[in-house]
Amino acid sequence: MFHVNSALPAPTAKAATAATTVIGRLVAGVAALLAVAVARAAPPSVDEFVKPSAIGHVQLSPSGRRLALLIPSPEGHNRLAVMDLPPSQPPRVVAAFSDADITRYGWVNDNRLIYEAFDFDDGVEVRANRAGTFAVNHDGRESRQLIAWRGFHVKEATHITSRVLDINWDWDRTIDDGSDDVWVHETKRNSQREPTGQTLARLNTSTGALKAFPLSGLDHVVSWLRGANGDPAVVRTDWDGRSKLYWRESPERPWALLQDEDALSSAVYLPRSLEPGRLIVSTHHGAGEAALYALDLKTGRLGAEPLVAVKGFDLVATFEGDSKTGHLSGIHFLTDRPQSYWFDDEMHRLQQGLDAALPPGRFNQISCGRCDSSRFLVVHSWSDSFPGEYYLYDREQRKVEPIGAARPWLSEASQGRRSFHRFAARDGLDIPVYVTHPAGTKPTDKLPAVLLVHGGPWVRGSDLGWDQEAQFLASRGYRVIEPEFRGSAGYGDKLFGAGIKQWGQAMQDDLADAVQWAAKQGLVDDKRVCIMGASYGGYAALMGPIRHPGAYRCAISFAGVTDIELRYNAWGSDLSNQTRHYTLPVLMGDPEADRDVLRTVSPLLRAGEIKVPVLLAQGAKDRRVPIEHAEKFVKAAKAAGVNVDYKVYELEGHGFVIPADRADYYRRVEAFLARHLAPAP
Repeated sequence: MFHVNSALPAPTAKAATAATTVIGRLVAGVAALLAVAVARAAPPSVDEFVKPSAIGHVQLSPSGRRLALLIPSPEGHNRLAVMDLPPSQPPRVVAAFSDADITRYGWVNDNRLIYEAFDFDDGVEVRANRAGTFAVNHDGRESRQLIAWRGFHVKEATHITSRVLDINWDWDRTIDDGSDDVWVHETKRNSQREPTGQTLARLNTSTGALKAFPLSGLDHVVSWLRGANGDPAVVRTDWDGRSKLYWRESPERPWALLQDEDALSSAVYLPRSLEPGRLIVSTHHGAGEAALYALDLKTGRLGAEPLVAVKGFDLVATFEGDSKTGHLSGIHFLTDRPQSYWFDDEMHRLQQGLDAALPPGRFNQISCGRCDSSRFLVVHSWSDSFPGEYYLYDREQRKVEPIGAARPWLSEASQGRRSFHRFAARDGLDIPVYVTHPAGTKPTDKLPAVLLVHGGPWVRGSDLGWDQEAQFLASRGYRVIEPEFRGSAGYGDKLFGAGIKQWGQAMQDDLADAVQWAAKQGLVDDKRVCIMGASYGGYAALMGPIRHPGAYRCAISFAGVTDIELRYNAWGSDLSNQTRHYTLPVLMGDPEADRDVLRTVSPLLRAGEIKVPVLLAQGAKDRRVPIEHAEKFVKAAKAAGVNVDYKVYELEGHGFVIPADRADYYRRVEAFLARHLAPAP
């Protein structure tokens, strides 16, 4: 399927030198830092793992005349910078805050950008006027706030309503139609603050003018695509357990229902791209894995064969094409690693050339504003042991120039290699698993291990790309085992479906089976294994020594679910009533009909069965897994004599946003593992 031809010349010394002169000023002393990292014998410090990337989110303007990127300030806050192409001057900072990070941005057109900023110094709590959406020209002029994260419109003394939108509005996407407009949407909420639908609108980023696009009675919109005239033409809704897909030929025509399906069914059509006469959707269509299919808009029939499919993996694609013409050039997707497939012959040959020119073993992902016409392309290049760097490819000069590395202070030699495997669980189900091997070790070394359980749980966990947490643990000498247990997404309907109503049961068995598989391969010492995770992974870490006593030496849980009952009725949780009433009863268990089973898989009610040390960490502002979970568990565990080390991060929520807090957590993890995974005397 992934056939590529020809090759491009390797970067010339002249090109590399010129580019380094321009871009290298982004990070002072990169060469010195890199030399130090390579020379020393000690592993990278905790701070080196958690410090902000030196460069990120590199993006071309629509025509490819300019390049934007995020770079940190001396204080560590992300700033938005722009550089004209071809490069002749260092990037200029066009937007920055002394106490906030720019987290997301996009090109409105070649001259103007839209971006979001958030004050992480306050943690995850959104305070009035401490976050919002803004627009600015490429030269830093004509700055304007578009959305303020506050709950009301501000009125001046003249009683004129401000054009700054309130917290119910979100920037949706850019348009690239020559205007200063972007798409935004307002989330409608009921009296319980539950989202009930959306209002779509075009927002002028220069004037603040808003033009609404009513959807003629369609509510509960979760995704949409625009037609040839720019108006919404495809809409998918999700409410009361039903997913509905609509299409209309023009704004004057009524909406036609294309599908009405159980929202949790793998047969749901997920709209991806609208083309003349057909809609490209992602669905299983009775197959084992999700693939891309063509849906005939006139007949409503799905093509018998997929357009693109990958054996053993659900195809979850991002599309690459020309934003002006709408021409689809290719797709990016994940198997065990990031991959690209190009429909366009030129881009197909270009991919092979770049793969040949750049260091071997890299995942090289090309992005282009307008693939058909842009002179310049951006290439993101990374691997299992390399955090990544960006290159600029000049089509006219056929030349590759480096832009910058994300974490130049981390030497590739200090990072572990990652490998992908599959093993049979105790009931024969095929379980994918990723392993991170500490640098300098052999596969035959039986090492102490960390079983790292992903959150969700109904999501994909990992791939072969560089992973911060896995690499940190591996750098401390632990082999890291990351199973894609049943219930995980991304590997086909069979694996996902086998996890239904299996919290604390077969899902937990898969984790223990992963340890035994790794031990049989000679990878780990199964007497020195700690189970660790966050969110669902934190839950699994606590259930591990309950379900499988003796399998683990210790358990580490961050933001872990401890009380199953609270999943259905916790006050202040951000889980919607739709999730509680339609999703959890199907995937996790009915709180009434399955009550007895759910009680047996609740760590809170079985805390006294834990016979190993536990490190428990929690964000005080977590709304997904409120702190009540941690507080109730710690009280019950300590009353039962369990050795619990408990830490609350006052400004954090369901994850870390403050680097110092993440660093503190990693240091606690490091010390905890050193104490409890040490060789037996």
